[in-house]
Amino acid sequence: MKQKKELILPIATFLVVGIILSGLYIIVSKQAATQNRERYRYIAASQSNMIRDCIDTVLARAYTLGALVFDNDGSTAFFDRQAERIYQETKNDTGISLKNIAIAPDGVVEKVYPASGNEALTGFNFMDASKPGNAEAIAAYQRGSLIITNPFDLVQGGTGLAGRLPVFLPADGEKEAFWGLVTVTMDFHELIDTINLRKLSNMGINYELWYKNDNGERTSMAASERMPIDPVSYEFSIDNLTWYLDVSPADGWIDYEETAVVFCVIFAVALLIALLLLNRGQIKKANEKLQRLAHLDSLTSCYSRHYVNTILLNQRNGSWNDPDSRYSLAIIDIDNFKNINDSYGHDTGDRAIIAIAQVLEDNSKHANGDCVIRHGGDEFVLLFNDVTNERFISKLASIVADVRKIRFPDMPDMRLSVSIGGEYYSDPETSLYYNMIRRADEKLYQAKKNGKDQYVL
Repeated sequence: MKQKKELILPIATFLVVGIILSGLYIIVSKQAATQNRERYRYIAASQSNMIRDCIDTVLARAYTLGALVFDNDGSTAFFDRQAERIYQETKNDTGISLKNIAIAPDGVVEKVYPASGNEALTGFNFMDASKPGNAEAIAAYQRGSLIITNPFDLVQGGTGLAGRLPVFLPADGEKEAFWGLVTVTMDFHELIDTINLRKLSNMGINYELWYKNDNGERTSMAASERMPIDPVSYEFSIDNLTWYLDVSPADGWIDYEETAVVFCVIFAVALLIALLLLNRGQIKKANEKLQRLAHLDSLTSCYSRHYVNTILLNQRNGSWNDPDSRYSLAIIDIDNFKNINDSYGHDTGDRAIIAIAQVLEDNSKHANGDCVIRHGGDEFVLLFNDVTNERFISKLASIVADVRKIRFPDMPDMRLSVSIGGEYYSDPETSLYYNMIRRADEKLYQAKKNGKDQYVL
């Protein structure tokens, strides 16, 4: 039970230190995770801005076409001269090839560049709601502004992303009249290659570029080999489009190896502190034991005279260090001890001293502060703390009687007895230790003179 109590503090310390350090690490980790997510949000925002700028740069050619139609009063004669220039400038400026440039008076495609590969587009009616892919063209007409499509499969093959721009011209009696549409369609895969989303993978980032279709379903446009887990999702707009770029660390947000190492260190630190406390307790216990041994008589294990002088007494005036002490004192001397040593040997003398010390211990109440002190040789001092006079007398008589009963089976004829001089506590002024010892010693002398084997008060 005592060992269990000694372990309570180290175990509690281990748990408390472990919990505190773990809590601090978790707080710091959360702050670092928040900062890390903000960093990834910045990466996603930068990449999204690049996508938006690239698309805006390409689709700005739709406004160039619209301006040319306006400047030529709706004539399309300019197209053959200007289309190739627009195509090459776009390639040179952005690195993206246009799938086609088209003009569609009244919404019907009249001319396309390049013509090769786009034959199926000539005559296509963008305003026919029954045909797939025309929703954006009709929406552009209704809104009167550029509409950008999400990536779609081209009738001539491949994947494109197009801008549909309605053109309105002044008309007699009307402010404006719908002329038709101009369209610019880029190669979507070249767009992805140009913005180089794959570099995110080289940076250890998983990504996905996606949008919600008309049914609200998630539609992926480009993604790394491994999809991002618990990603930072950055939403951005390109005119009428809303796209999302999700990013997350390829190795995950938590570095499990680092976390394992940190918790091992936390465990080691908590364990070290607990062991230091345990060791400190053991050292303290060992020191207390050594100190106690220094105050104990090696033969009888009673307190030594050194204990009285260093612990109980103020040696300057003989007062008790504990002002609440109310000691009554008795000096006990073994009768005829020299004859015992001479007749039976010093080993037997030691046995007699030990046996009598045990009688004194049995008649003491240590919980109340009683002390048995081997004062020297065959002499003991017995301190009774806060004892009544009746109990003091009773104990002295009991000691004398109990010593008479001591027997050694191997020496049945040997008899032991003690003489005692007692001094009862009266008041602090007259009950100083040295005064009490002197008076008790006088009464011990009287007991010896009266025949021994008795006590005198």
